[in-house]
Amino acid sequence: MKLGQRLLLFYFLILGVLGWFVLDMVFSQAKPLVRQSAEETLVDAANLLAEMVAVDAQNGAVVITPKLREALQRYAVRTPDADIWGMRKGTIHTHVYITGPDGKVLFDSRGRDEGEDFSRWNDVYLTLQGSYGARTTRSDPDDPSTSVMYVAAPIRDAGSLIGVISLGKAGRSIEPFIQRAERRLMLYGSGVLLFCLVLGGLLVWWLSQRVKRLQRYAEAVAAGERASPPQFRGRDEIRALADSVTAMRRKLEDRSRLEENVTMLTHEMKSPLAAIRGAGEILADEIHDPELERFTDNVVHESVRLSDLLDRLLAMARLEKLESLPAQKQQVDVGAMVQQWQASRYALLAEKRLSLKVEGGALNAEPETLQLALFNLLDNALRFAEPGSDLVVRVKGAALQVENCGPRIPDYALSRVTERFYSLPAPDQEKSSGLGLAMVQEIASLHDGTLKVENTVDGVVVSLFL
Repeated sequence: MKLGQRLLLFYFLILGVLGWFVLDMVFSQAKPLVRQSAEETLVDAANLLAEMVAVDAQNGAVVITPKLREALQRYAVRTPDADIWGMRKGTIHTHVYITGPDGKVLFDSRGRDEGEDFSRWNDVYLTLQGSYGARTTRSDPDDPSTSVMYVAAPIRDAGSLIGVISLGKAGRSIEPFIQRAERRLMLYGSGVLLFCLVLGGLLVWWLSQRVKRLQRYAEAVAAGERASPPQFRGRDEIRALADSVTAMRRKLEDRSRLEENVTMLTHEMKSPLAAIRGAGEILADEIHDPELERFTDNVVHESVRLSDLLDRLLAMARLEKLESLPAQKQQVDVGAMVQQWQASRYALLAEKRLSLKVEGGALNAEPETLQLALFNLLDNALRFAEPGSDLVVRVKGAALQVENCGPRIPDYALSRVTERFYSLPAPDQEKSSGLGLAMVQEIASLHDGTLKVENTVDGVVVSLFL
């Protein structure tokens, strides 16, 4: 899945969850709010009618006069023909009944329940107890749409409670208002959701276009084309990333040019050096003058040194070009590698009377680069080792250590010995190329490891952690 699609999907999921939560909360509150508003209106109307009924009270009792009965009956059959915010109201849906202090129905606007005992209904019972009386009753217990909400008000005469008047509002009469509110909420919510989705799609498209421009630029650079860096307005992360890619490209180009020049130079120099060395060796065989022999030996020796330096430079260039290990890691017998090195350096070891000790077994590493690292570490240790001492190669877990007895490294140089071309003078020897530990540092990086150089009591130990 593309980045733009993922962003749009994630944005839509968040928007959908948020919209569902908000609409669900609004819908769950819409019906109670409408019912609360209707109840508040019924409370006002019930108290108004209670005062009107109390006017005809006689001797502390409710009296339903013919005029009152006729007025309430006419009220029940009125046709208001009202337009309430676009909703037509053509009939009266309010049910009115009046009870005496004993809960017996004295008047019923529907003419069905007069004489019935309503003293146990909550609206009448609570009002007679001096509390706020209200109830909701279903005409059909299994049909919630048949519920009727009743609100009662006390009828008083000279401060005495003489009866109760109750007003009932059928749920069906307020249901159209609730449904209209829900429809509008759904319509507006859907519109807002669609608008936000379109806006999110435009935002994702805009981001995707910027990323694609950066991608095309990176692909062009990878293909070796001279592409111009993309220009972005504003200071944001994508522009910062484009600037970083451009800076990386320029540094990589500079480094690549340097590596190519070094590689070309070393290859070009190897042939003349080989010719110089060959000529020096021929001259050394033909010249018997001690003074001239010293010069011919120096020519051969320096040509060998330069050839070794060029080989190291080529090996360093190859290492720096590697993005990963050239082969898979495997269990490598360090002891066998040490024997190979010992055989190739037999004369130097004998000259210094050095002995070699190997502690530990195999190491999980890439064989070719591990051999190059081990040989460089041993060459470095051999160069600084005191005559008659021991060289120790130690395998400890995932670490390879090479330890020698000899001069310690000055504190100021400890952090610099792995730098390219940085070297310290060894006793009675020429200065080295300064590439040995630098190559080992590159090999450690290829293995996602580290290189650590430390002084000991008698010399130096170098640890390669893989």
